[in-house]
Amino acid sequence: MKKIIVLGSTGSVGRQALQVAKGQKIVGISGHSNLKLLEKQAKEFGCPYTLDPMELASQKCDIVVNAISGLAGLPPLLAALEAGNKVALANKESIVAAGSRLHKYRDQIIPVDSEHSSIYRCLQGREEPIRRIILTCSGGPFFGRTDLFGITPKQALAHPTWKMGKKISIDSATLMNKGFEIIEAHHLFDIPYEKIDVLIHPQSLVHGIVEFEDGSILAHASNPDMRIPIAYALGLPAPNNKLNLTSLEFFQPDHKTFKGIKLALKFQSRGESLVRANDEAVSKFLAGEISFLDIYKYIEKNA
Repeated sequence: MKKIIVLGSTGSVGRQALQVAKGQKIVGISGHSNLKLLEKQAKEFGCPYTLDPMELASQKCDIVVNAISGLAGLPPLLAALEAGNKVALANKESIVAAGSRLHKYRDQIIPVDSEHSSIYRCLQGREEPIRRIILTCSGGPFFGRTDLFGITPKQALAHPTWKMGKKISIDSATLMNKGFEIIEAHHLFDIPYEKIDVLIHPQSLVHGIVEFEDGSILAHASNPDMRIPIAYALGLPAPNNKLNLTSLEFFQPDHKTFKGIKLALKFQSRGESLVRANDEAVSKFLAGEISFLDIYKYIEKNA
């Protein structure tokens, strides 16, 4: 039985992590504002809960799931790593903001993002030189559109293949999420930016691809179900995974319309400022204070 800590247990990934980890020993959980659900989870799993994840993250356990959203996930990540814990990391903003500080902890981090989980799997036990890695991207709810004027939060939250929280859903619609994931891959796998590519793959079945120098390719495919990479990171059984591979499609991103990837790479050296500017822009859009296209302008001005 594994001893597991779940940070951000009331969010989308946190809830699914607890679902996957049923039958294991949940040492503790943390949440932010949904105290009612946090108390319910603590009662169900017979564990303590806290609104301050720092002390919890540093407790010795088999693995810490960091499912906290945004920059708030960085301090508890550092606390967990410095305590010698392994971390199933679903908080890409921490890597974007402080990637160089985390290089010495690479062996303790198991990525939970579906794309990076797939690349991680493909690289296990491989020693061949890598030509490039390819992160796939659904394209979000507006794939194929070139006019993004008048987009509403409701439309932007309607992701076509994944069920996710509000913040990451908006980041997926702008493609900022994919830009962050390029930075994340650079730091996690020590791969130069010029060897990281993105392909639009609307079916969201193939999540990551590794191309080796001899031209051979390894790819990982699964249904768009976050419980699969969570279970892999925790070393636990995953849900049943039956795929339909009859209609796979891949396209190049439209960087002119969806500026998120280019913006993320432009400001990748300003990691924390980049993450903060994006967080603020998404919050303002969801609150109706700025338009969808103003997200890009806000990041450009404030990163």
